[in-house]
Amino acid sequence: MNRIWVLMVLAALMFWGCGEGGIEMDAGTDALVDAGEDAGEDAGEDAGEDAGEDAGEDAGEDAGEDAGEDAGEDAGEDAGEDAGEDAGEDAGEDAGEDAGEDAGEDAGEDAGEDAGPLVGLPYPERDTYAIKGVMPDFWSNRNELAEVQTGAISVNLVWALWEGNTKSPPCSGSEQEYDGHCFVIDQSRDAEIRAYTDLGVVVTGIVYGVPGWARVGNTGCSPAIAGFDMFCSPDNPDDYARFAGMIAQRYNGENGHGRVADFVIHNEINTNIWFDIGCGQGVPCDQALWIQTYAENYAAAYDLIKSHQSEAKVLLSFEHHYDYEYDQPAADFTVISVKTFITEFDAQIGNRKWQVAYHPYAPDLWKTEFSALDLPRVTYGNIGVILGWLRAAFPNKPHAWEVQLTESGLNSGPPSNEAAQAAAMCTSLRNILGTPGITSYIYHRMQDHPADGDWKIGMRRADGSAKPSWTVWAMANRIDLDPPQLDCGFEHLPYTLLTSSVRDEFVDIHWTSSRLPPADFAAEESWYLLREPEAGTVLLFECYEETLAGDTTFLTEDVGCEGMENMGPVGYIWTTQIPNSVALYRCRGPWNQDNFVSEDSNCNGEDILGLLGYALPAP
Repeated sequence: MNRIWVLMVLAALMFWGCGEGGIEMDAGTDALVDAGEDAGEDAGEDAGEDAGEDAGEDAGEDAGEDAGEDAGEDAGEDAGEDAGEDAGEDAGEDAGEDAGEDAGEDAGEDAGEDAGPLVGLPYPERDTYAIKGVMPDFWSNRNELAEVQTGAISVNLVWALWEGNTKSPPCSGSEQEYDGHCFVIDQSRDAEIRAYTDLGVVVTGIVYGVPGWARVGNTGCSPAIAGFDMFCSPDNPDDYARFAGMIAQRYNGENGHGRVADFVIHNEINTNIWFDIGCGQGVPCDQALWIQTYAENYAAAYDLIKSHQSEAKVLLSFEHHYDYEYDQPAADFTVISVKTFITEFDAQIGNRKWQVAYHPYAPDLWKTEFSALDLPRVTYGNIGVILGWLRAAFPNKPHAWEVQLTESGLNSGPPSNEAAQAAAMCTSLRNILGTPGITSYIYHRMQDHPADGDWKIGMRRADGSAKPSWTVWAMANRIDLDPPQLDCGFEHLPYTLLTSSVRDEFVDIHWTSSRLPPADFAAEESWYLLREPEAGTVLLFECYEETLAGDTTFLTEDVGCEGMENMGPVGYIWTTQIPNSVALYRCRGPWNQDNFVSEDSNCNGEDILGLLGYALPAP
C-alpha cells in the first residue's frame, strides 16, 4: 500500500484533531502511516522466510495486513518499551517518600500481586545505559546492533500468520502445538528472537492481528482502509489469549528458541483504527464497551502469559492523544484519551500488574519539533507528564509507574532534513534520560523504505547508508569504550540534570526541569539529582503554573503538584547533606509570581517557600 495515500486518507479522517492550527498527524496516525510501510517491510520479511512460508504468509496478507504488520512493528516497538524493572524498583520510586519507605510500602502493596512461585526465568534487567532499542527492520548485521549497546528490539507476532485457519493435532514439524491447536511457526521471526536473545538483547513481542475465523461475529467492524480487518476485535478473548500463551511458552528462554520478555497486548488500543469493536467511521462508539472488550482480551492473555513466565511484562499500548478533550466517541477517527482509558481499564483488571507502552511522536509527524508545552498531547517534549500522572492516579500501584516507549520516530524528509532529525533524536534522548520511570526507548525505525515516500524516519537510508541520526543513536551510550563515549544525556548518568532556565523579558521568569524548557528559555544553572532512588532521597516533581508573568514551573515532593499540572518526575534529591552537595531552596517572586530554585538560603531577597533538599553541582 502506498504510504502517501495512507497519509492522505488519515488526514481526511483526522480533521478534528488539529492542535493550534493545521492538520497534525498523531501517534495513531503515525502507526497507520507505519502500517503503510509494511507492504514493503513484509515483502522484505517474507524474503527472509522459506518459499512455502512466504507463500502462506503472502496469501494471508493483503496490503492492509502488510500495513498492519508494520503497525505491529511499531507496536512491537511499543513492546520494546522496556517495562524492565520489577515492583521493588517501582516501589523504590514512590513519590515524596524516602527510598526506605518506598521499598517497604511498595513491597506491601504488591505482595498480593507478587504472590506465587517463580515460573520460568527471572526478568532480564538492564541498566539505564541500555535504555535504547530499535525496530531492526530485519537488519542483516545483528552483531552491529548489539555492539552499539542496543538494549532491546521489537518483533511483530501476528496471530493471523500463525493461525490463519484452525487446525487440531497432530501438528507438522513446522508447527507448534499448544492447547489442542497447531500454530504455523513464523520462521523469520523465530530466527530473529533466538539470535537477539543469544546476543543479550531483550525482545519485546507485539501480539496482534486477528485472523478472519476469530472475528466473524464482529459484524459491525468497519476497517479504516482495506485490509485493516485484522484490527477488528476478536469474538472470544480466549482465542487471542491462546496465541499469546503459545508465544510465552515457546519463547520462554528455556526451549532453545530464545525469549520474549515483554508482551504488548494489541496495538494503540485507544484508537478505533487499531482496535475496532464495531464502530467508528460514522458509527458512534460505546466507550465503556470498547474498554471492557480490551480489558477482557488483556486479562485472558495476561493470565496465560504469566502461567509460563511469571516475570514477563505485559503492556497496553497507546498513541499520544493523552488528555480528556480527546474523548470523542462519535468522531469518524475515534479515540479515547489515554487518561480515560487507563482509569477505566484499571477498575476492571483486578490485581494484574499492567504497564504502559507509549508512543511519544511529535505533534506533526512530518516535522521534528516538539515542546514542553505540547499538551493535550504527550510527546517527546513533555514526556514527563504521563509519568507524573501515573504516580498521582495510582499511588499504591508501583507497577504502573514504569513506562516503556515502544514506538516513535523522527522524519528526515521534507519539510524536515537529516540534520534536524539527528538533533531532535539527541534532544529526545535527553528528555527521556531526564525522566525517572522510563525504562526503554525503542526507535522506529532502522532503515527508510521506499513505500514511505518523503516520510523518512529511518536512521539509515533505503540503500543502507548511515544518516547523521545513526551516528547520534549508535554512539550516544558507548559505555563499553575506553574511555567511554557518552552524549545526549548519557554523560550525566546515574544522575538527571536539573536545570534552571530563564526567559528575560520585561521581568525574568524561570523554568526548572530535568527536561528541555520551552524554546524561549535559556539555561542558567544546573545540578545533579539521582535518576534511581537510594536511601535518604525523595522524588521531586516539576509542576506547571501559568502566572501573571507567564509560564513557569516549580519543584515539590507533592505528586499532586499542589493542584497544578504535574509535568513529571525530575529526580531524587538527598534529604540530608552529602559530600560536595549544596542546599536547594524553593523560591517565589511575590509580585510577578515567578517560581525559581536557588542555592541562596535567602532566595536572593524573594520569598522563601522551603528547603527542597541537597543536590550535587553539575560540572
